[in-house]
Amino acid sequence: MPDPVASLPSEIAILIFRKLRLHEIVHCMLVSKTWYYSLDGWAVLWSRIDTNSMPERVQPAMVLHQWGVVDGDASTIASKNSNGDFIDVTRSLQDRNIATLARRAGPALRRLSLSFSPQVTDAGIYSVIHYRCVNIRYLGLLANNHISSGMLVALVGHVSQRLEHLVLSTAKTDDAVVKKALSCAPNLVHLDLSYCRLVTDDAFPRPEHMSEVDRQSLPHLRALALIGCTRVGDVSVGRIARAFGTSLQTLDISYTIATSRCLCFLAVAASMNQGGSQAAQGTLSLHTLRMNKIAFAPGPQSAQSEADAGIQFNVNTWSNHQFYMYVPQLTSLTIAGENYMVTDAFVVGIARNCPQLTSIDVRDSIRLGHASMFALSEYCTGLEYASFGGCLGCLDTGVLALVRGCLRLKGLNLSELGITNASLAAIGSNLHYLETLVLDMCRLISTEGIRAVVEGPNGMGCMFTLAELSFMRCRRINNDVVEWCKQRLRPNAIVRSGLC
Repeated sequence: MPDPVASLPSEIAILIFRKLRLHEIVHCMLVSKTWYYSLDGWAVLWSRIDTNSMPERVQPAMVLHQWGVVDGDASTIASKNSNGDFIDVTRSLQDRNIATLARRAGPALRRLSLSFSPQVTDAGIYSVIHYRCVNIRYLGLLANNHISSGMLVALVGHVSQRLEHLVLSTAKTDDAVVKKALSCAPNLVHLDLSYCRLVTDDAFPRPEHMSEVDRQSLPHLRALALIGCTRVGDVSVGRIARAFGTSLQTLDISYTIATSRCLCFLAVAASMNQGGSQAAQGTLSLHTLRMNKIAFAPGPQSAQSEADAGIQFNVNTWSNHQFYMYVPQLTSLTIAGENYMVTDAFVVGIARNCPQLTSIDVRDSIRLGHASMFALSEYCTGLEYASFGGCLGCLDTGVLALVRGCLRLKGLNLSELGITNASLAAIGSNLHYLETLVLDMCRLISTEGIRAVVEGPNGMGCMFTLAELSFMRCRRINNDVVEWCKQRLRPNAIVRSGLC
């Protein structure tokens, strides 16, 4: 039987294949020998191998992920095939698949992202090295327990010259892998080591052991995520601030063993900063800092942390409250978790020194009061997201000032606060961009307050913008108001209520 597509011009075939998903391309290769051999030379089709994030509806029996292959200029391909079914990556992506893709892509491969690859082993990763995939800009390996540290070191070294984004969340990522990336990838700007539990403080360079030449050879990191790295603490924060303070814009140390003392480390490192422009000297470039669920009291090893981080300071001279003096470009701050460290003085200092702030999350800060909200409403009028859940000292007075001064708020968490319907009426009257409102366990609000949020004084309120409204465990709110809200809010809006 003759080849059914032998007469089709290759230019047209390429245009067709650029719009197909990976598994559809494989099916076409089985239909036509011409396409099978031609695809080996059309490297433009293999420049991106990406398994994206999980779909919204996850099947309980298996984990389904999105994936697709497009060239660098094309848009991301949807996760469903022509029948509307998700591809089961956990069953289909194995070492032989990686080898086939690496052989066809070769040096054209620019993005390799395996968001869920439990069956890929060292053999599959070695094929990326063997077929000279040296132009990878984005490398992501997540949820894998079969790739050894040695193979990760070899892979990072192989692609290091052009590597810009490195995302590793594998069980065997350790200090050696991190050191290799920081020493051999001059263009690295984004490093994500979330939940790499073998990474310790020793993974980051010691400032006192670095010469000027060594320091200049370090990459200009702009984003670093260490979420869930349970061996990373204050020492790492000090070293990171010293090594990357002039370029680092995003730092996430949530769920680590770092303590609130790391704010002192950041401040001292900023005061020692001699890099960058004259205007930037003595400050950090931080735009985003996330410290969610960290220890808010110095641990037993804090006494020697200063020496290990290469930072020395007098605890009587430096305090956490001086942190805000060195982050004038801060736009997003998260210091969440039950603590006594975040006070009105701290938040007022942040508001006065960081006028570009657009997001603040200080949940469960026991010593916080309405003075913080007054300061934010006065100095940070561009605020878009604010979370004061569990800050029991924040009452109607502060909330009224906040919603009247920060008119661009899109997300607001006021759970567990002793606010009344007066605050909800102000929200409905002023916040015309509000998308998310959390009022869980606000015991003093009632059904009339929810109606005031949705309808406002003129029948408009937040009904056209609210996408999520939650008032769990609010005993004065009738269950009938849930259906009332759904009839007035957007069709896809989420309304949470109940006593559970």
